Amino acid sequence: MADIQVVLTGDVDQTSITRLMHEVTDRVGKGARSLLLAMSTPGGQVYWGVTAYGFLRGLGIDVITHNIGQVDSIGGPIYLSGDHRLSISQGRFLIHSIYWGFGAGTSLSEKQLADTLDSVVRDRERVATILSERTGTDLTTVTDNMRDTRILDAAEGQAYGFVHEIADDVFDPAQEIVTIGP
Repeated sequence: MADIQVVLTGDVDQTSITRLMHEVTDRVGKGARSLLLAMSTPGGQVYWGVTAYGFLRGLGIDVITHNIGQVDSIGGPIYLSGDHRLSISQGRFLIHSIYWGFGAGTSLSEKQLADTLDSVVRDRERVATILSERTGTDLTTVTDNMRDTRILDAAEGQAYGFVHEIADDVFDPAQEIVTIGP
């Protein structure tokens, strides 16, 4: 089993990802060399999802990710940071394009609107590249799936390249489990 066990639930945002980084960095600094990240998330902010992906890939330790419910949206790249990826048998994955919210009454110039669209397109390309590289699925297929929205169950996630193994046992109950969530 892993040296560190973390459960990450809820939105991917500044609060959850900075806490994840703090908890993991602290334990790696004390000698931990493997991480089990059990997760279920509806997604959240692209910036924080890509930051978590880069952080976990760059740790230099063995990262195991386990879908314990649903891994939606920007949760996908975080999940794919795992060197070994598991899912419970009832797990699901959601692939979709990038959303951008505008507050009520927001006014944008043509330039601001064009810049925002450029940012959305670049975020989609970046997320699609991560999904393609880590699953082995063709980039065109991933991009099409993002535009059309695709939901995968655990077995379909395994065929797609998300999941390496379907397993309902998640934790070593004799070890500490750090919980990050709402």
